[in-house]
Amino acid sequence: MTPATAAPAPRKSWLDKARFGVDLVILLLRMSRLVFKPDDIGPIFRARSVRNHRSFQLALASLKADPGAAQLIAERYLAEKPYDLDVLGQLPEGTLGREFADHMRANKLALVFYPPLEDKEDDDITYVRKRARQTHDIHHVVLGLPAVDIGEMAISAFYLAQNRIPLSAMLLGVGFFVAIFREPERIDELVEAIIKGWGMGKRAKIFLGIRWEDYWEMPMPEVRRLLDVPA
Repeated sequence: MTPATAAPAPRKSWLDKARFGVDLVILLLRMSRLVFKPDDIGPIFRARSVRNHRSFQLALASLKADPGAAQLIAERYLAEKPYDLDVLGQLPEGTLGREFADHMRANKLALVFYPPLEDKEDDDITYVRKRARQTHDIHHVVLGLPAVDIGEMAISAFYLAQNRIPLSAMLLGVGFFVAIFREPERIDELVEAIIKGWGMGKRAKIFLGIRWEDYWEMPMPEVRRLLDVPA
């Protein structure tokens, strides 16, 4: 009796490979614009067929290994509408909701600023991308990372440490490229931010597995303690 062998993985057609190659080139060209417009991060969210790469599948698998994230993915849980900053701003000082509202107003941030998703599928990766967009600024508040260049690099390292998110790795690569050609004197600052974000990501509970809307009225020190985030 011969031992059973695993079925070979299906081969991609030449058309799939060509489409992936074209989309990858387009994505890299779009990201190159960050050298000239570092604040315009829109291009990094347009992944198209690149989203089907093995790196995305590994990131999704790492997320599903977390019970909280797996449940949210299965439920397709999203906040029904953009957060109401007027309501959250009336919560007691020091609570997550109040801190979030203050953060958004102080930095003059729009609640919905990402470009529309190019994903047409209603699958797990599309859901995760939607939820990540919806809660990104909450993560900034809880981690205490500023919503500017160096803070975005730190939070990208955080996401990469937590779930191997490939777009975060690409953003870090662009960050080094931009720093080398525009602000080489800030390389130390960039590396330190990445080390800090990576360490926080390894210690903290999985952020994409949290129903943040249930934490609005909780004091920030308690939120951070529950999620293993340093004060």
